[in-house]
Amino acid sequence: MHSPLRDHELIAAIARYEHLTVPELEEAWIRVNEEFRAWVDAPENAGRRFQDAPQYRDRIAIDSLREWRTWAE
Repeated sequence: MHSPLRDHELIAAIARYEHLTVPELEEAWIRVNEEFRAWVDAPENAGRRFQDAPQYRDRIAIDSLREWRTWAE
């Protein structure tokens, strides 16, 4: 297992969302989570790992930023 900081896709996802305010992060979370759930529930993705979802890293990035901002701001 390697450090998440070596995951270039995760770093890019953080960069896409880091400028957002806390309310904007909440909106982004709702949208991305709905897209993720739709991907997971799609019959063509049955049996696939949830880590394969295109929204997987966006969810991690947004959730991390939400948590950090909640405690830091």
